[in-house]
Amino acid sequence: MDSLWLVGYEQEIERCKKLYEDFAGGADFVESIYIILDQYYAKNSGAFVPAELPISQVEEATDLMKKDQSLRFRPDLETELFVDLFKTVCKETAKKNPALKLVFNEVNDKTDSYFTNKESIISLEEIDQFRQLLIEEAAIENDMATFLFSIVLSSIYRRQLESIAEVLRTDLYEGGDCPLCGEKPHYGMLRTEDGAKQLECWLCGTRWVHTRVKCPYCNNEEREELGYFTIEGQDLCRVNHCQSCFCYCKIFDLRQLNADGDLVLAIHNLATLNNDLLAGKEGYKPGSGLKWFNDSDLSERED
Repeated sequence: MDSLWLVGYEQEIERCKKLYEDFAGGADFVESIYIILDQYYAKNSGAFVPAELPISQVEEATDLMKKDQSLRFRPDLETELFVDLFKTVCKETAKKNPALKLVFNEVNDKTDSYFTNKESIISLEEIDQFRQLLIEEAAIENDMATFLFSIVLSSIYRRQLESIAEVLRTDLYEGGDCPLCGEKPHYGMLRTEDGAKQLECWLCGTRWVHTRVKCPYCNNEEREELGYFTIEGQDLCRVNHCQSCFCYCKIFDLRQLNADGDLVLAIHNLATLNNDLLAGKEGYKPGSGLKWFNDSDLSERED
């Protein structure tokens, strides 16, 4: 099964290099990770079997969509496969960043130690506990942890849940959380054809339309408390923010590109991490929980 997340990434990276000046330095690294993922899935094509909804949930899905209730469908993962893919991505990251070799040696050791004697199936919550452990024990910083875990987990869940996302009646759904897996979005887009705000789940890739003037995290609809900012010269990426919950979400205005919905938004997200840092310096937090910057990066904030 070919996933949109991996099909066309080369062209998307080239597009982003032209659109976002700050991405030039990291584009080669991002491409190397996508190549590794592409090769991994080609080699292990039968390892990640597409998930299926239980019959009971299939019958209830439409009613839940009408009630703006997420299915919260996040199947547990095979421990061995997750560890193998995680270590593969870490190895490529260390190769591209030789200065971090010792850091990733420690990450590798902690990975082996943590998952020794674990059950053959592991939950997303247990994986998040491992991520927190790496951060707390200073094996890696928050931004690197976010990159590693989000790119590994999203590649798995997008592949497993893609067939469900394609038939889910998201046109009936207007909630803020992902209608399929329940994760909170980190980015979205304004569609070319009608300017509608469409959010995309960073984990499973599901897309759904959400009210333009509404916070997806606290449901605030007060116009005077909702706004956005852009970086000068790069107004394609809007940082939507809410003065009620002080969360932000990145929205890419595809009307400026006259592009269809086949853009790989995950790459646009990686190409605009300076926007996340600026949002943090302005006092906003990622509503998704994906922290793409470190607290030390905020010390330069100007009052």
